[in-house]
Amino acid sequence: MMQETSTGGETTTGPLTTSELLARRQSHQAMFEATLKEVFLSQHVRLTEPLAKPSKETVVYSGIYHGEEVAVKVFVPAVPDITDAIAAFGAFKVECEKTMILSRRSKAILQVIEYGDAELPDDLPEELREFFPVHLLPFMVTEKARFGSLDRVMKGQRALHGFDLTSQLEALANATEGIKEAHDHSVTHRDIKPQNILIFAPGHGKIADFGIARWRSRRVNRETALLTPKYASPEQAFYAITGERESLVDTRGDIYSWAIMLYEVVTGKHPFAWAWQGARDPATGQKQLLRAIANNDRRGFITTGDITFDSLIYNCTCDLKHRVADISVANRVLRQYIQRLRL
Repeated sequence: MMQETSTGGETTTGPLTTSELLARRQSHQAMFEATLKEVFLSQHVRLTEPLAKPSKETVVYSGIYHGEEVAVKVFVPAVPDITDAIAAFGAFKVECEKTMILSRRSKAILQVIEYGDAELPDDLPEELREFFPVHLLPFMVTEKARFGSLDRVMKGQRALHGFDLTSQLEALANATEGIKEAHDHSVTHRDIKPQNILIFAPGHGKIADFGIARWRSRRVNRETALLTPKYASPEQAFYAITGERESLVDTRGDIYSWAIMLYEVVTGKHPFAWAWQGARDPATGQKQLLRAIANNDRRGFITTGDITFDSLIYNCTCDLKHRVADISVANRVLRQYIQRLRL
């Protein structure tokens, strides 16, 4: 996918960036959505409305499947290179297969109902073809979380009956059982954050989105450092900055991210907020944040006065050598903390 630019009277071509491709898709959003809805009717899925902001590889819709409300994750890469699209296609297929296997092992993991490939119509309008570079639409149908993600509950807890701090922590503790199940099968999630804890009822949460997980059988390439900066571990941040020591990113990084999320739920503050505040632009803020995390700069960690909780956060976010290595141990302490809050 190329674009033409004019410089000094000469016309040159260059590949569109991901942001430009997403912008072009947005300008054709009505036709894009109509195409998706038409295609998925043949899969017995009626798409209704988007559930999340589209990423560079997927879109997620609410839908109806055999009379039940579901979520549908569709692979629609907005990448400038077909080679990247094909590589992402393979990774998405692995995600579908492995997530279904894990979801059968633990109810604390978002349950996969079905996955497969939908075919595009032969008469697809030319102006839409650039948005479907692989010419197939791999998809995954999952159960739908009634209350969305933990971050939405955190923001709207005052308007939601039954979603106080104790309820949020109980939901997180339950979802952590799913993370433990993944770790037991040598799967590192690598993107633990409130947006990936889905809430089905007060106190009932599940872990979702293994899109950038490292599977034991998955080949790891150094092309891109995949992470959410705010919840990255020091190992992930160091790799993103330097491209080195990627082998250190393992299940202990999930535990670090889990603790950052837990700290934010309890205190209402992110321990690295100071690192990106005052930045001139988002890119600068992200670099400052990654440097602070890579250095494990602890100036933003404020003690709560609860010795057990403060110790839990420290032991899950300290240097890699001394960090808690089993998330079930950390979760046991969290449940004890929840029990004390109830008294």
